[in-house]
Amino acid sequence: MRIACVGTHLAVEFRRMGHEVLDLHPPGGIVDIAALLDARGFAPDLLVQQETLGVRAILAGLENLPCRKAFWAIDSHLNMHWHRHYARLFDVVFTPHLSLFQALPPEWRHPHPAGLAMSGHARPWHPHAQRGHDISLVGVLDRHRPLRGWMADLLRERFGVLPRQGVPFAEMLHLYGDTRIIPNESIGFEVNFRLTEGASCGACVLTPDVGPDQDALFDDGREMVVYADGLDLAEKLRFLLRKPDVAERIGRAAWARVQAQHLSAHRAATVLATMGDAPGTAPDTAATGPAGAEALWLTLSHRVRSGGLNMPADTLRAALNALPESPAVVAARLRAMAEQEPARPVRETPGLADLLDRLLATGDHAHDVDLNVAAAGAALTRGDLKAAKPFWYRLHQARGLREPEKPQSVYHACLLWADLLRREGRDAQPGFTYDPQRHCPEAAFEMLVLAHRFCGDDLEWMRGVERLTSRRKALTFIRLGMLARLALEPGAPWRTQAEYGLTSLRAYRVDEGLHELAEAGRRAAAEGRSKAFLRLLDGHGPGGHLRRGLEAPSTPPPAASSVAAPNIEADIAPDATIAPSADDGGRT
Repeated sequence: MRIACVGTHLAVEFRRMGHEVLDLHPPGGIVDIAALLDARGFAPDLLVQQETLGVRAILAGLENLPCRKAFWAIDSHLNMHWHRHYARLFDVVFTPHLSLFQALPPEWRHPHPAGLAMSGHARPWHPHAQRGHDISLVGVLDRHRPLRGWMADLLRERFGVLPRQGVPFAEMLHLYGDTRIIPNESIGFEVNFRLTEGASCGACVLTPDVGPDQDALFDDGREMVVYADGLDLAEKLRFLLRKPDVAERIGRAAWARVQAQHLSAHRAATVLATMGDAPGTAPDTAATGPAGAEALWLTLSHRVRSGGLNMPADTLRAALNALPESPAVVAARLRAMAEQEPARPVRETPGLADLLDRLLATGDHAHDVDLNVAAAGAALTRGDLKAAKPFWYRLHQARGLREPEKPQSVYHACLLWADLLRREGRDAQPGFTYDPQRHCPEAAFEMLVLAHRFCGDDLEWMRGVERLTSRRKALTFIRLGMLARLALEPGAPWRTQAEYGLTSLRAYRVDEGLHELAEAGRRAAAEGRSKAFLRLLDGHGPGGHLRRGLEAPSTPPPAASSVAAPNIEADIAPDATIAPSADDGGRT
Protein backbone atom coordinates (compact mmCIF):
# COMPACT_ATOMS: atom_id res chain seq x y z
CA MET A 1 0.00 0.00 0.00
CA ARG A 2 1.12 3.56 -0.71
CA ILE A 3 0.99 5.64 2.48
CA ALA A 4 1.53 9.39 2.75
CA CYS A 5 2.67 10.26 6.28
CA VAL A 6 2.37 13.84 7.48
CA GLY A 7 4.30 14.70 10.64
CA THR A 8 4.11 11.20 12.08
CA HIS A 9 6.83 9.03 13.58
CA LEU A 10 4.91 5.97 12.31
CA ALA A 11 6.43 6.32 8.82
CA VAL A 12 9.39 4.12 9.68
CA GLU A 13 7.07 1.44 11.06
CA PHE A 14 4.92 1.43 7.92
CA ARG A 15 8.09 0.94 5.86
CA ARG A 16 9.16 -1.98 8.04
CA MET A 17 5.77 -3.53 7.35
CA GLY A 18 6.54 -3.43 3.63
CA HIS A 19 4.51 -0.42 2.54
CA GLU A 20 5.64 2.34 0.18
CA VAL A 21 5.84 5.48 2.29
CA LEU A 22 6.20 9.18 1.58
CA ASP A 23 7.37 10.86 4.78
CA LEU A 24 6.34 14.54 4.84
CA HIS A 25 7.11 17.13 7.51
CA PRO A 26 5.66 20.41 6.20
CA PRO A 27 6.00 23.69 8.11
CA GLY A 28 3.19 25.04 10.22
CA GLY A 29 0.28 26.93 8.73
CA ILE A 30 -1.93 26.08 5.77
CA VAL A 31 -0.41 23.43 3.50
CA ASP A 32 -1.78 22.49 0.05
CA ILE A 33 -1.52 18.73 0.38
CA ALA A 34 -2.53 18.00 -3.21
CA ALA A 35 0.26 20.23 -4.54
CA LEU A 36 2.72 18.62 -2.14
CA LEU A 37 1.79 15.13 -3.30
CA ASP A 38 1.82 16.12 -6.99
CA ALA A 39 5.30 17.60 -6.61
CA ARG A 40 6.49 14.22 -5.32
CA GLY A 41 4.52 12.25 -7.91
CA PHE A 42 2.87 10.26 -5.13
CA ALA A 43 -0.75 9.09 -5.24
CA PRO A 44 -1.46 7.52 -1.83
CA ASP A 45 -3.94 4.84 -0.88
CA LEU A 46 -3.85 6.14 2.67
CA LEU A 47 -2.88 9.46 4.24
CA VAL A 48 -1.99 9.59 7.95
CA GLN A 49 -1.47 12.94 9.66
CA GLN A 50 -0.27 13.19 13.25
CA GLU A 51 -0.69 16.36 15.25
CA THR A 52 2.68 17.51 16.52
CA LEU A 53 3.48 19.73 19.50
CA GLY A 54 4.33 23.29 18.56
CA VAL A 55 4.05 23.06 14.75
CA ARG A 56 0.44 22.93 13.53
CA ALA A 57 -0.01 22.14 9.84
CA ILE A 58 -3.56 22.39 8.48
CA LEU A 59 -3.88 20.43 5.24
CA ALA A 60 -5.94 22.19 2.58
CA GLY A 61 -7.39 20.12 -0.24
CA LEU A 62 -8.07 16.95 1.75
CA GLU A 63 -11.68 16.99 0.56
CA ASN A 64 -10.43 16.35 -2.99
CA LEU A 65 -8.08 13.45 -2.22
CA PRO A 66 -9.62 10.11 -3.26
CA CYS A 67 -7.64 8.06 -0.71
CA ARG A 68 -8.55 7.07 2.84
CA LYS A 69 -7.47 9.56 5.50
CA ALA A 70 -6.63 9.31 9.21
CA PHE A 71 -5.84 12.04 11.72
CA TRP A 72 -4.03 11.28 14.99
CA ALA A 73 -5.21 14.06 17.32
CA ILE A 74 -2.67 14.08 20.15
CA ASP A 75 -3.72 17.26 21.99
CA SER A 76 -7.51 17.17 21.83
CA HIS A 77 -7.72 18.11 25.51
CA LEU A 78 -6.41 21.55 24.50
CA ASN A 79 -7.53 21.79 20.86
CA MET A 80 -11.00 20.28 20.67
CA HIS A 81 -12.43 23.66 19.66
CA TRP A 82 -10.87 23.19 16.19
CA HIS A 83 -10.26 19.44 16.18
CA ARG A 84 -13.99 18.76 16.02
CA HIS A 85 -14.11 20.53 12.65
CA TYR A 86 -10.79 19.35 11.25
CA ALA A 87 -11.56 15.72 12.10
CA ARG A 88 -14.46 15.78 9.64
CA LEU A 89 -11.91 15.82 6.79
CA PHE A 90 -10.74 12.33 7.80
CA ASP A 91 -12.41 8.93 7.72
CA VAL A 92 -11.15 8.10 11.22
CA VAL A 93 -9.84 10.35 13.99
CA PHE A 94 -7.42 8.59 16.36
CA THR A 95 -6.87 10.11 19.79
CA PRO A 96 -5.56 9.35 23.29
CA HIS A 97 -8.67 11.18 24.54
CA LEU A 98 -11.46 9.09 23.07
CA SER A 99 -13.82 9.91 25.94
CA LEU A 100 -13.64 13.63 25.04
CA PHE A 101 -14.84 12.94 21.49
CA GLN A 102 -17.55 10.63 22.77
CA ALA A 103 -18.77 13.26 25.23
CA LEU A 104 -19.26 15.95 22.58
CA PRO A 105 -22.82 17.02 21.76
CA PRO A 106 -24.23 14.84 18.95
CA GLU A 107 -23.89 17.65 16.39
CA TRP A 108 -20.15 17.90 17.06
CA ARG A 109 -19.23 14.21 17.12
CA HIS A 110 -17.13 12.42 14.52
CA PRO A 111 -18.74 9.17 13.29
CA HIS A 112 -15.54 7.15 13.68
CA PRO A 113 -13.31 8.18 16.61
CA ALA A 114 -10.80 5.54 17.76
CA GLY A 115 -8.63 5.37 20.84
CA LEU A 116 -4.89 5.57 20.17
CA ALA A 117 -2.58 6.80 22.91
CA MET A 118 0.86 8.25 22.33
CA SER A 119 3.56 5.66 21.67
CA GLY A 120 5.82 4.28 24.36
CA HIS A 121 9.55 3.76 23.92
CA ALA A 122 11.66 0.63 23.60
CA ARG A 123 13.96 0.84 26.62
CA PRO A 124 16.08 -1.75 28.44
CA TRP A 125 14.95 -2.94 31.86
CA HIS A 126 16.97 -1.71 34.85
CA PRO A 127 16.31 -3.24 38.30
CA HIS A 128 15.15 -0.68 40.85
CA ALA A 129 18.03 -1.54 43.18
CA GLN A 130 20.39 -0.06 40.58
CA ARG A 131 18.47 3.23 40.32
CA GLY A 132 19.70 6.40 41.99
CA HIS A 133 16.43 8.29 42.59
CA ASP A 134 13.41 7.34 44.64
CA ILE A 135 11.09 10.02 43.16
CA SER A 136 11.47 12.33 40.15
CA LEU A 137 9.20 14.98 38.70
CA VAL A 138 9.83 16.65 35.33
CA GLY A 139 7.35 19.17 33.98
CA VAL A 140 6.60 22.78 33.17
CA LEU A 141 5.69 24.92 36.18
CA ASP A 142 4.01 28.22 35.32
CA ARG A 143 0.86 30.23 35.96
CA HIS A 144 -1.12 28.06 33.55
CA ARG A 145 -0.49 25.02 35.73
CA PRO A 146 -1.45 26.02 39.30
CA LEU A 147 -2.35 22.48 40.38
CA ARG A 148 1.02 21.17 39.26
CA GLY A 149 2.69 23.92 41.25
CA TRP A 150 0.83 22.83 44.38
CA MET A 151 1.72 19.20 43.70
CA ALA A 152 5.37 20.22 43.37
CA ASP A 153 5.11 22.05 46.71
CA LEU A 154 3.61 18.94 48.33
CA LEU A 155 6.38 16.70 46.99
CA ARG A 156 9.07 19.17 48.03
CA GLU A 157 7.76 19.71 51.54
CA ARG A 158 6.90 16.10 52.41
CA PHE A 159 9.36 14.08 50.32
CA GLY A 160 12.22 16.45 49.49
CA VAL A 161 11.60 16.19 45.74
CA LEU A 162 13.01 18.99 43.60
CA PRO A 163 11.05 19.28 40.32
CA ARG A 164 12.96 19.79 37.08
CA GLN A 165 12.02 21.88 34.07
CA GLY A 166 13.43 22.23 30.58
CA VAL A 167 15.07 18.80 30.62
CA PRO A 168 15.98 17.60 27.08
CA PHE A 169 13.97 14.57 26.00
CA ALA A 170 16.82 12.04 25.97
CA GLU A 171 18.02 13.27 29.36
CA MET A 172 14.50 13.02 30.74
CA LEU A 173 14.17 9.38 29.64
CA HIS A 174 17.55 8.65 31.21
CA LEU A 175 16.34 10.21 34.47
CA TYR A 176 13.12 8.19 34.39
CA GLY A 177 15.19 5.04 33.83
CA ASP A 178 17.14 5.92 36.98
CA THR A 179 13.99 6.58 39.05
CA ARG A 180 11.78 4.19 41.02
CA ILE A 181 8.59 6.27 41.38
CA ILE A 182 7.19 9.02 39.13
CA PRO A 183 4.22 11.11 40.34
CA ASN A 184 2.09 12.31 37.44
CA GLU A 185 -0.18 15.34 37.12
CA SER A 186 -2.14 16.05 33.97
CA ILE A 187 -3.10 19.58 33.07
CA GLY A 188 -6.64 18.73 31.95
CA PHE A 189 -7.06 15.40 33.76
CA GLU A 190 -6.24 13.57 30.53
CA VAL A 191 -3.91 10.78 29.43
CA ASN A 192 -0.55 12.45 28.95
CA PHE A 193 3.00 11.76 27.82
CA ARG A 194 4.41 11.37 31.32
CA LEU A 195 2.37 8.20 31.87
CA THR A 196 3.69 6.28 28.85
CA GLU A 197 7.18 7.74 29.17
CA GLY A 198 7.51 6.74 32.82
CA ALA A 199 6.08 3.29 32.14
CA SER A 200 8.46 2.83 29.20
CA CYS A 201 11.35 3.33 31.61
CA GLY A 202 10.03 0.85 34.17
CA ALA A 203 9.19 3.39 36.86
CA CYS A 204 6.13 3.00 39.04
CA VAL A 205 3.87 5.82 37.88
CA LEU A 206 1.39 7.38 40.32
CA THR A 207 -1.25 9.08 38.23
CA PRO A 208 -4.57 10.87 38.86
CA ASP A 209 -7.81 9.10 38.05
CA VAL A 210 -8.57 10.42 34.57
CA GLY A 211 -11.00 7.71 33.58
CA PRO A 212 -11.43 5.12 30.81
CA ASP A 213 -8.81 6.46 28.39
CA GLN A 214 -6.11 5.75 30.97
CA ASP A 215 -7.67 2.50 32.18
CA ALA A 216 -7.47 1.14 28.63
CA LEU A 217 -3.67 1.45 28.72
CA PHE A 218 -2.64 0.13 32.14
CA ASP A 219 -4.29 -1.70 35.04
CA ASP A 220 -4.51 0.13 38.34
CA GLY A 221 -2.59 -1.62 41.10
CA ARG A 222 -0.71 -3.85 38.68
CA GLU A 223 0.87 -1.54 36.08
CA MET A 224 0.17 1.91 37.53
CA VAL A 225 -1.09 3.39 40.79
CA VAL A 226 -4.11 5.68 40.52
CA TYR A 227 -4.70 8.29 43.22
CA ALA A 228 -7.80 10.32 44.01
CA ASP A 229 -6.27 13.51 45.39
CA GLY A 230 -3.17 14.97 47.03
CA LEU A 231 -3.79 13.19 50.34
CA ASP A 232 -4.14 9.85 48.56
CA LEU A 233 -0.99 10.60 46.51
CA ALA A 234 1.05 11.26 49.65
CA GLU A 235 -0.27 8.14 51.40
CA LYS A 236 0.49 5.89 48.42
CA LEU A 237 3.94 7.45 47.96
CA ARG A 238 4.80 6.66 51.58
CA PHE A 239 3.60 3.09 51.12
CA LEU A 240 5.69 2.56 47.97
CA LEU A 241 8.77 4.00 49.64
CA ARG A 242 8.29 1.53 52.49
CA LYS A 243 7.65 -1.31 50.04
CA PRO A 244 10.20 -0.90 47.23
CA ASP A 245 9.49 -4.43 46.00
CA VAL A 246 5.89 -3.39 45.25
CA ALA A 247 7.04 -0.31 43.34
CA GLU A 248 9.45 -2.43 41.31
CA ARG A 249 6.82 -5.05 40.56
CA ILE A 250 4.40 -2.41 39.25
CA GLY A 251 7.13 -0.62 37.28
CA ARG A 252 8.28 -3.85 35.66
CA ALA A 253 4.70 -4.84 34.75
CA ALA A 254 4.17 -1.41 33.17
CA TRP A 255 7.44 -1.71 31.25
CA ALA A 256 6.41 -5.16 29.97
CA ARG A 257 2.99 -3.83 28.90
CA VAL A 258 4.66 -1.06 26.92
CA GLN A 259 7.01 -3.47 25.17
CA ALA A 260 4.11 -5.80 24.35
CA GLN A 261 1.40 -3.33 23.35
CA HIS A 262 2.38 0.35 23.33
CA LEU A 263 5.37 0.82 21.01
CA SER A 264 5.30 2.63 17.67
CA ALA A 265 5.01 -0.68 15.81
CA HIS A 266 1.82 -1.46 17.72
CA ARG A 267 0.39 1.96 16.98
CA ALA A 268 1.11 1.56 13.25
CA ALA A 269 -0.56 -1.86 13.23
CA THR A 270 -3.61 -0.42 14.98
CA VAL A 271 -3.94 2.37 12.43
CA LEU A 272 -3.80 -0.05 9.50
CA ALA A 273 -6.17 -2.53 11.11
CA THR A 274 -8.68 0.20 11.84
CA MET A 275 -8.42 1.73 8.39
CA GLY A 276 -8.50 -1.64 6.64
CA ASP A 277 -5.56 -3.29 4.93
CA ALA A 278 -7.01 -3.04 1.43
CA PRO A 279 -7.92 0.19 -0.38
CA GLY A 280 -11.55 1.17 -0.01
CA THR A 281 -12.39 -0.94 3.04
CA ALA A 282 -12.28 1.78 5.67
CA PRO A 283 -15.40 3.75 6.66
CA ASP A 284 -16.03 6.29 3.93
CA THR A 285 -16.90 9.22 6.19
CA ALA A 286 -14.43 12.00 5.34
CA ALA A 287 -16.18 15.19 4.26
CA THR A 288 -15.79 15.92 0.54
CA GLY A 289 -16.86 18.69 -1.83
CA PRO A 290 -18.70 21.61 -0.19
CA ALA A 291 -18.90 19.76 3.15
CA GLY A 292 -15.13 19.37 3.09
CA ALA A 293 -14.61 23.03 2.26
CA GLU A 294 -16.88 23.91 5.18
CA ALA A 295 -14.89 21.71 7.57
CA LEU A 296 -11.63 23.30 6.46
CA TRP A 297 -12.80 26.89 6.82
CA LEU A 298 -14.48 26.27 10.15
CA THR A 299 -11.15 24.84 11.31
CA LEU A 300 -9.29 27.89 10.07
CA SER A 301 -11.86 30.20 11.60
CA HIS A 302 -11.32 28.66 15.02
CA ARG A 303 -7.56 28.73 14.61
CA VAL A 304 -7.77 32.46 13.82
CA ARG A 305 -10.06 33.11 16.80
CA SER A 306 -7.68 31.32 19.16
CA GLY A 307 -4.66 33.23 17.89
CA GLY A 308 -3.01 30.16 16.39
CA LEU A 309 -3.19 31.43 12.80
CA ASN A 310 -2.73 34.83 11.21
CA MET A 311 -5.10 35.54 8.33
CA PRO A 312 -6.48 38.82 6.95
CA ALA A 313 -10.02 39.39 8.18
CA ASP A 314 -11.24 40.02 4.63
CA THR A 315 -9.85 36.67 3.46
CA LEU A 316 -11.65 34.74 6.19
CA ARG A 317 -14.89 36.62 5.72
CA ALA A 318 -14.87 36.15 1.94
CA ALA A 319 -14.23 32.42 2.29
CA LEU A 320 -17.07 31.98 4.81
CA ASN A 321 -19.41 34.02 2.60
CA ALA A 322 -18.65 31.74 -0.35
CA LEU A 323 -19.76 28.61 1.51
CA PRO A 324 -23.33 27.24 1.50
CA GLU A 325 -25.33 28.64 4.40
CA SER A 326 -25.36 25.74 6.85
CA PRO A 327 -26.04 26.62 10.52
CA ALA A 328 -22.36 26.14 11.40
CA VAL A 329 -21.22 28.42 8.59
CA VAL A 330 -23.70 31.17 9.46
CA ALA A 331 -22.61 30.94 13.11
CA ALA A 332 -18.98 31.29 12.04
CA ARG A 333 -19.88 34.32 9.89
CA LEU A 334 -21.64 35.92 12.84
CA ARG A 335 -18.67 35.39 15.12
CA ALA A 336 -16.16 36.61 12.55
CA MET A 337 -18.24 39.70 11.84
CA ALA A 338 -18.90 40.51 15.48
CA GLU A 339 -15.30 39.98 16.55
CA GLN A 340 -13.79 41.99 13.73
CA GLU A 341 -16.09 45.03 14.04
CA PRO A 342 -15.88 47.68 16.79
CA ALA A 343 -17.99 46.75 19.81
CA ARG A 344 -20.84 49.18 19.15
CA PRO A 345 -24.54 48.38 19.59
CA VAL A 346 -25.96 46.14 16.88
CA ARG A 347 -27.87 48.95 15.12
CA GLU A 348 -24.60 50.85 14.76
CA THR A 349 -22.96 47.84 13.07
CA PRO A 350 -24.81 47.61 9.73
CA GLY A 351 -23.45 44.31 8.43
CA LEU A 352 -24.15 42.49 11.68
CA ALA A 353 -27.59 44.10 12.01
CA ASP A 354 -28.53 43.06 8.47
CA LEU A 355 -27.54 39.43 9.07
CA LEU A 356 -29.43 39.25 12.38
CA ASP A 357 -32.51 40.85 10.82
CA ARG A 358 -32.46 38.38 7.92
CA LEU A 359 -32.25 35.41 10.26
CA LEU A 360 -35.24 36.65 12.23
CA ALA A 361 -37.25 37.48 9.09
CA THR A 362 -36.68 34.11 7.40
CA GLY A 363 -36.63 31.94 10.50
CA ASP A 364 -33.60 30.13 9.05
CA HIS A 365 -32.00 27.58 11.38
CA ALA A 366 -34.18 28.63 14.30
CA HIS A 367 -33.73 25.21 15.92
CA ASP A 368 -29.90 25.30 15.88
CA VAL A 369 -28.27 25.95 19.25
CA ASP A 370 -24.88 27.09 17.93
CA LEU A 371 -26.31 29.62 15.51
CA ASN A 372 -28.65 31.16 18.08
CA VAL A 373 -25.83 31.29 20.64
CA ALA A 374 -23.61 33.04 18.09
CA ALA A 375 -26.34 35.55 17.23
CA ALA A 376 -27.23 36.27 20.84
CA GLY A 377 -23.57 36.34 21.83
CA ALA A 378 -22.76 38.86 19.11
CA ALA A 379 -25.33 41.16 20.69
CA LEU A 380 -24.51 40.42 24.32
CA THR A 381 -20.80 41.16 23.88
CA ARG A 382 -21.97 44.62 22.82
CA GLY A 383 -24.22 44.96 25.86
CA ASP A 384 -27.24 44.92 23.52
CA LEU A 385 -30.01 42.98 25.28
CA LYS A 386 -32.73 44.08 22.86
CA ALA A 387 -30.92 42.53 19.88
CA ALA A 388 -30.11 39.34 21.80
CA LYS A 389 -33.56 38.52 23.17
CA PRO A 390 -35.26 37.32 19.95
CA PHE A 391 -32.73 34.50 19.50
CA TRP A 392 -33.40 33.22 23.01
CA TYR A 393 -37.12 33.05 22.35
CA ARG A 394 -36.98 31.64 18.83
CA LEU A 395 -34.75 28.74 19.89
CA HIS A 396 -37.21 27.73 22.61
CA GLN A 397 -40.14 28.03 20.23
CA ALA A 398 -38.47 26.10 17.40
CA ARG A 399 -37.43 23.24 19.68
CA GLY A 400 -40.65 23.11 21.65
CA LEU A 401 -38.89 23.79 24.93
CA ARG A 402 -40.67 24.88 28.08
CA GLU A 403 -41.72 28.50 28.42
CA PRO A 404 -38.40 30.35 28.72
CA GLU A 405 -37.52 32.64 31.56
CA LYS A 406 -37.41 36.24 30.40
CA PRO A 407 -33.92 37.81 30.33
CA GLN A 408 -34.00 40.89 32.57
CA SER A 409 -30.53 42.23 31.73
CA VAL A 410 -27.44 41.40 29.74
CA TYR A 411 -26.04 39.75 32.86
CA HIS A 412 -29.19 37.70 33.42
CA ALA A 413 -29.30 36.68 29.73
CA CYS A 414 -25.73 35.38 29.96
CA LEU A 415 -26.69 33.27 33.00
CA LEU A 416 -29.71 31.83 31.18
CA TRP A 417 -27.66 30.94 28.11
CA ALA A 418 -24.95 29.40 30.31
CA ASP A 419 -27.50 27.14 31.97
CA LEU A 420 -28.96 26.08 28.61
CA LEU A 421 -25.52 25.34 27.18
CA ARG A 422 -24.61 23.33 30.27
CA ARG A 423 -27.72 21.20 29.78
CA GLU A 424 -26.74 20.74 26.12
CA GLY A 425 -23.32 19.38 27.16
CA ARG A 426 -21.42 22.40 25.83
CA ASP A 427 -19.59 23.16 29.06
CA ALA A 428 -16.21 24.60 28.11
CA GLN A 429 -13.43 24.67 25.54
CA PRO A 430 -10.17 24.11 27.45
CA GLY A 431 -7.20 25.54 25.60
CA PHE A 432 -9.26 28.33 24.02
CA THR A 433 -8.39 31.61 25.75
CA TYR A 434 -11.76 33.31 25.81
CA ASP A 435 -11.66 37.12 25.96
CA PRO A 436 -15.05 38.58 26.96
CA GLN A 437 -14.06 41.94 25.48
CA ARG A 438 -13.62 40.43 22.04
CA HIS A 439 -14.97 36.90 21.59
CA CYS A 440 -18.55 35.77 21.07
CA PRO A 441 -19.27 33.05 23.64
CA GLU A 442 -19.73 29.50 22.39
CA ALA A 443 -19.85 27.42 25.60
CA ALA A 444 -21.41 27.70 29.05
CA PHE A 445 -18.18 28.69 30.76
CA GLU A 446 -17.65 31.49 28.25
CA MET A 447 -21.16 32.82 28.90
CA LEU A 448 -20.34 32.92 32.62
CA VAL A 449 -17.10 34.80 31.93
CA LEU A 450 -19.09 37.28 29.83
CA ALA A 451 -21.68 37.59 32.62
CA HIS A 452 -18.94 38.60 35.03
CA ARG A 453 -18.04 41.46 32.73
CA PHE A 454 -21.59 42.77 33.24
CA CYS A 455 -21.52 42.93 37.04
CA GLY A 456 -21.57 39.18 37.56
CA ASP A 457 -20.22 38.67 41.05
CA ASP A 458 -23.29 37.72 43.04
CA LEU A 459 -24.44 34.49 44.64
CA GLU A 460 -26.37 33.32 41.58
CA TRP A 461 -23.31 33.76 39.37
CA MET A 462 -21.03 31.94 41.80
CA ARG A 463 -23.47 29.05 42.05
CA GLY A 464 -23.62 28.87 38.27
CA VAL A 465 -19.83 28.59 38.08
CA GLU A 466 -19.83 25.98 40.86
CA ARG A 467 -22.50 23.84 39.11
CA LEU A 468 -20.58 23.92 35.86
CA THR A 469 -17.17 23.14 37.34
CA SER A 470 -18.55 20.21 39.33
CA ARG A 471 -18.82 18.35 36.01
CA ARG A 472 -15.35 19.10 34.67
CA LYS A 473 -12.17 18.06 36.48
CA ALA A 474 -10.25 20.25 34.05
CA LEU A 475 -11.87 23.26 35.78
CA THR A 476 -10.76 22.24 39.30
CA PHE A 477 -8.79 25.45 39.85
CA ILE A 478 -11.80 27.63 39.08
CA ARG A 479 -14.07 25.41 41.17
CA LEU A 480 -11.69 25.85 44.10
CA GLY A 481 -12.05 29.63 43.99
CA MET A 482 -15.84 29.54 43.68
CA LEU A 483 -16.26 27.10 46.59
CA ALA A 484 -13.97 29.22 48.74
CA ARG A 485 -16.24 32.19 48.18
CA LEU A 486 -19.49 30.23 48.53
CA ALA A 487 -18.30 28.77 51.81
CA LEU A 488 -17.93 32.34 53.12
CA GLU A 489 -21.55 33.21 52.39
CA PRO A 490 -23.77 33.64 55.49
CA GLY A 491 -25.70 30.45 56.12
CA ALA A 492 -23.58 28.37 53.73
CA PRO A 493 -24.26 24.67 54.50
CA TRP A 494 -21.59 22.36 55.85
CA ARG A 495 -21.65 20.47 52.54
CA THR A 496 -20.29 23.54 50.75
CA GLN A 497 -17.35 23.68 53.14
CA ALA A 498 -16.86 19.92 52.71
CA GLU A 499 -16.85 20.29 48.92
CA TYR A 500 -14.29 23.06 49.28
CA GLY A 501 -12.13 20.77 51.39
CA LEU A 502 -12.44 17.91 48.89
CA THR A 503 -11.58 20.21 45.98
CA SER A 504 -8.58 21.55 47.91
CA LEU A 505 -7.34 17.97 48.27
CA ARG A 506 -7.79 17.39 44.53
CA ALA A 507 -5.72 20.53 43.99
CA TYR A 508 -2.91 19.08 46.19
CA ARG A 509 -3.59 21.57 49.00
CA VAL A 510 -3.61 18.83 51.62
CA ASP A 511 -3.36 20.79 54.88
CA GLU A 512 -6.01 23.26 53.74
CA GLY A 513 -8.29 20.47 52.54
CA LEU A 514 -8.09 18.47 55.77
CA HIS A 515 -8.69 21.61 57.83
CA GLU A 516 -11.85 22.47 55.88
CA LEU A 517 -13.11 18.88 56.02
CA ALA A 518 -12.57 18.75 59.77
CA GLU A 519 -14.51 21.99 60.22
CA ALA A 520 -17.31 20.69 57.96
CA GLY A 521 -17.42 17.47 60.00
CA ARG A 522 -17.79 19.38 63.24
CA ARG A 523 -20.61 21.46 61.77
CA ALA A 524 -22.33 18.35 60.43
CA ALA A 525 -22.09 16.69 63.87
CA ALA A 526 -23.63 19.75 65.52
CA GLU A 527 -26.59 19.39 63.15
CA GLY A 528 -26.91 15.64 63.79
CA ARG A 529 -25.63 14.87 60.27
CA SER A 530 -22.48 12.92 61.08
CA LYS A 531 -23.62 9.86 59.09
CA ALA A 532 -24.22 12.03 56.01
CA PHE A 533 -20.74 13.54 56.40
CA LEU A 534 -19.15 10.08 56.62
CA ARG A 535 -21.10 8.91 53.56
CA LEU A 536 -19.70 11.93 51.70
CA LEU A 537 -16.17 10.99 52.77
CA ASP A 538 -16.60 7.36 51.74
CA GLY A 539 -18.08 8.36 48.39
CA HIS A 540 -14.97 10.40 47.56
CA GLY A 541 -12.51 8.11 49.34
CA PRO A 542 -13.83 4.53 49.19
CA GLY A 543 -10.42 3.20 50.22
CA GLY A 544 -10.65 5.07 53.50
CA HIS A 545 -7.85 7.59 52.98
CA LEU A 546 -10.09 10.55 53.84
CA ARG A 547 -11.12 9.03 57.16
CA ARG A 548 -7.51 8.15 57.93
CA GLY A 549 -6.41 11.67 57.05
CA LEU A 550 -8.91 13.20 59.45
CA GLU A 551 -8.07 10.74 62.21
CA ALA A 552 -4.34 11.50 62.03
CA PRO A 553 -2.88 13.97 64.53
CA SER A 554 -4.01 17.38 63.43
CA THR A 555 -1.59 20.05 62.32
CA PRO A 556 -2.25 23.77 62.60
CA PRO A 557 -3.89 25.06 59.43
CA PRO A 558 -1.62 27.11 57.18
CA ALA A 559 -1.73 30.84 57.66
CA ALA A 560 -5.03 32.19 56.33
CA SER A 561 -5.88 28.73 55.05
CA SER A 562 -9.46 28.62 56.24
CA VAL A 563 -11.98 29.84 53.76
CA ALA A 564 -10.49 32.92 52.18
CA ALA A 565 -11.93 34.69 49.18
CA PRO A 566 -9.46 34.53 46.30
CA ASN A 567 -9.01 37.30 43.80
CA ILE A 568 -11.97 37.04 41.43
CA GLU A 569 -9.87 38.17 38.49
CA ALA A 570 -7.64 35.16 39.04
CA ASP A 571 -10.67 32.88 39.38
CA ILE A 572 -12.27 33.63 36.07
CA ALA A 573 -9.91 35.82 34.11
CA PRO A 574 -9.83 35.45 30.31
CA ASP A 575 -6.95 32.97 30.63
CA ALA A 576 -8.65 30.93 33.34
CA THR A 577 -9.15 28.04 30.97
CA ILE A 578 -6.40 26.51 33.17
CA ALA A 579 -4.31 25.24 30.30
CA PRO A 580 -2.23 27.22 27.87
CA SER A 581 -2.95 26.88 24.20
CA ALA A 582 -1.34 23.71 22.94
CA ASP A 583 0.30 25.83 20.26
CA ASP A 584 2.93 26.94 22.72
CA GLY A 585 4.66 23.62 22.08
CA GLY A 586 5.25 22.94 25.77
CA ARG A 587 5.02 19.37 26.96
CA THR A 588 2.06 18.80 29.26
